[in-house]
Amino acid sequence: MRHVILVLSVVLASWGAQAQYIEEIGSLENLYEIRARSVLNTILRPTEYTVVVSVDLDRDEQKLKEFHKEAELQYLPGMPMMGDVPVAPMAANKLHEMKAKTEISVVLSRNVSPEVEKVIRDLLVSKLHLDSAVGDSVAIRRIELPLDPKVEEPPKQLPELTWKTWVLVVILSLLALAGLMFGLWKRKTADPKKEINENHEYAHQEPLPQAEKEPVTATPEPSADVVPAAVSAKPDEMVWELGLDSVRQHVIQIGTQYPQMASRAIAEYCLEGAVENTTYLMDFMGWDTAKHLFAEIPAMAWARMGRSVKERKADPTAVQIETGVRETYRALLGSYIEHEMAEDEAGPFNFILKLREDQRSQILEKESAKNIAILCLHAPSEVTAGILASIDSEKKVRVMGELSRIEKIPHDVLQSVIQAFKQRVSETRLKPEPKVHGATVLAKVIRGMSPEEEVNMLTMFAAENPEELERVRRSILIFDDVSLVPQDILAEVLGLYEVEALYGAFFRTQRALMVAALNALPEKKSMILERELSDMPMIPSQKLSAETRRSICQRVETVLEYRSISMTDLIDGAVKVTKIRANEG
Repeated sequence: MRHVILVLSVVLASWGAQAQYIEEIGSLENLYEIRARSVLNTILRPTEYTVVVSVDLDRDEQKLKEFHKEAELQYLPGMPMMGDVPVAPMAANKLHEMKAKTEISVVLSRNVSPEVEKVIRDLLVSKLHLDSAVGDSVAIRRIELPLDPKVEEPPKQLPELTWKTWVLVVILSLLALAGLMFGLWKRKTADPKKEINENHEYAHQEPLPQAEKEPVTATPEPSADVVPAAVSAKPDEMVWELGLDSVRQHVIQIGTQYPQMASRAIAEYCLEGAVENTTYLMDFMGWDTAKHLFAEIPAMAWARMGRSVKERKADPTAVQIETGVRETYRALLGSYIEHEMAEDEAGPFNFILKLREDQRSQILEKESAKNIAILCLHAPSEVTAGILASIDSEKKVRVMGELSRIEKIPHDVLQSVIQAFKQRVSETRLKPEPKVHGATVLAKVIRGMSPEEEVNMLTMFAAENPEELERVRRSILIFDDVSLVPQDILAEVLGLYEVEALYGAFFRTQRALMVAALNALPEKKSMILERELSDMPMIPSQKLSAETRRSICQRVETVLEYRSISMTDLIDGAVKVTKIRANEG
């Protein structure tokens, strides 16, 4: 019986010794897991990984008693109680001395790049002070996490064409080409007399008698209405390809755009003896429409046209109307071309001045200072000022120097400059180069990220690419520039947040930023926030800090936009920062 009791006591003592280390192991594992997650959160999203820590302790009763003794000191009266993990330095050191082996298991999503694994392993070994000689290890595994985005399958490629398909394509192409050539050949060899008869058949023509159709040797005589058109046709006469509908539209366009010039051209053509052709145009356009379109035709011309219509003995034929309309349109078109040429001679660079400002700036960037000076010489003074303002300062000095030296411009030099600008315009229309503000686009992309990603991106820019950060901060307000905001705007925005949110936003920030925030807040609120920031009773979450900082920046941007204050003015010091303390309210 004595031996049984002895065995039971040994077993129970071993179980008790094993159980008393469970809480210490859990505390140490929790501490290591917090540190491991702080490392992984800097390069991964929380949904892309999970981490498990396993710690083995030495069964040293003496060290365990020393740890309990140091841990109990924090529960003495007057000592702060800060969390479940032992935070007293001596107790934590005793607990770390008992550590025998640490195993870190990191489970990654399948979507994480393989290059990240080595970085994760090195960072965990460095941050957690792991030693492979004592058995510490880092294991990385991959699985498909529940929050992983579904990867869409790439579209299937079309099968490659075989040689049989290519032979069929070549044969069909040759057949189509042969059909096209046969159609062109048939069109060229068609009977021209048949085409003329088909083009000049009118409803008023009378069919030939049956007796004249029977003799085979007899040649039928053309009708009286067709003879003048056939006889008057000359080989060198210009063939009109425009239909009368196109003529009507162009006449209306000219009359609407240049009413005085069109009325003067029609009146001159009428008074020169072509009254009948002018009346044909009015019949074709409609007298009411013509009266409104050519409102400035003098009364003498209208009187002659009215007398011509009154003295008509028969209705005009279709050929007469078409001829009269085309002759009058030709006279109007000649006056329109002369008017356009005269306008171009008065301003040879009108085609440049009529362009949009961005298109003109794109052309002037590639042009020489001498050509720009000749352009400014033929442009109005206000346009010249705009041109000089759109180019850079160095080129502006050269252009002004060229302007001061110009005394005369030979005709061939002017024409060469005009041709150079026309070539630039053609190149711009063929290959446009629209200006894109990359910094603005990048700023919008950063604001489209999560608040934590925005903080990490701006931190990376500050460390590795300060020039890029300088361009971004001139497009959007970053939190480090809040100290540049006028105090009245800052007081208006910060007054909308509670102390807890402001504590998370200004936790461990620069001294100038904290001072600007404290000066902008009411006195009581400022004192509470200053005490919290100096004591730092807790570490706020990265998500809360990032979200609050972005919210403050966006609200300040809204007020600045309402007051027409740009970020460039704010950074360059063009806006006065008034140092006042906000009133209680």
